Amino acid sequence: MRKFILDFKKRKLTLLFFIAIASLCHAQIQKYHYDKEMIFLSDAANESGISVRFNSKDKTVPVYSIGFNSKKESIRNTINFYYSYRKNIYRMDGILYNEKYAAANGFRTFRAASPVRYFKKASDSLYNYKSYKNLEKRIAKDKHGTEIELFVAQLNDNIEYSEPAVFYLSEHYGISPGLGKGELVVFANYKFNSGSNAGDFVEIKDISTDLYLNKNQIEALIEDRYREFMQQSHQAKTPVYCSVTAFSKNTDDKTIEELNDFIGHMCDYYDLWSNQEKFENFNSYFDTEYKRRVDIYSRNGNLNDKQIKIYSEEISRLKNQNLKENLDYK
Repeated sequence: MRKFILDFKKRKLTLLFFIAIASLCHAQIQKYHYDKEMIFLSDAANESGISVRFNSKDKTVPVYSIGFNSKKESIRNTINFYYSYRKNIYRMDGILYNEKYAAANGFRTFRAASPVRYFKKASDSLYNYKSYKNLEKRIAKDKHGTEIELFVAQLNDNIEYSEPAVFYLSEHYGISPGLGKGELVVFANYKFNSGSNAGDFVEIKDISTDLYLNKNQIEALIEDRYREFMQQSHQAKTPVYCSVTAFSKNTDDKTIEELNDFIGHMCDYYDLWSNQEKFENFNSYFDTEYKRRVDIYSRNGNLNDKQIKIYSEEISRLKNQNLKENLDYK
């Protein structure tokens, strides 16, 4: 009886240990919700631009940006965001997997390079721009004598647009305008000494999307212990193509380079996020990411038609091989 009680206590302690470890791992995964998107579009060619996403009610949610093409589709799956760690603020570069799982792959300490902050009201006149009415014009000059014009709308919605606006404007134009609640920079125009000018206008819309960040992954990168982190994150069972992969003999070096880049992308995604992601979503993303890349190759000519055909055949072969040999890896 005494032995039974001791074994029971031992099993209970073991169970509590694993529950504690699981809870700790879960705590390192941060889920953030976004309800607003600020879209910066070039006035010269409003086909592509930068989307800045934020939460209008919760300022603890980190702002992040992602580039898109004329179809409002992500062209590289790369994102930028700020991360606060040990009294420093870092500007992180990262990869966005399946539209919601982010992994940092580069960073630098954020230091504002004396941005232009002080804008004065140009006149009592009000302006219209696209669908926006009654805009106030504010002006300033930078240290090079370039005149900066901001056209500001008052949306009267009590939302603070300053942080997402500065996220883009400070990075691209070196300006950090102070904005009151409800104030939105609709159009920013740079008038250079040469007589040329460049501008961006803004669209704002409601969204509902989530972003997941792994604190351990980000902090391991900052602390220069990323190799150790990835070794610990490596899953016991992985897709078969994450081991040594051989391609057909008619695959040239450029196509192999692109194939390896795709495989590395998918294997990192699996190692980092397989504990959160469903198996069917992983397979769906495999197909979506493959099609996205082929579309890019077709448009930019990075691979020719023959190379794209071989690339597609190899991707199909790897997927079928994985389903056949390693169906239950998840």
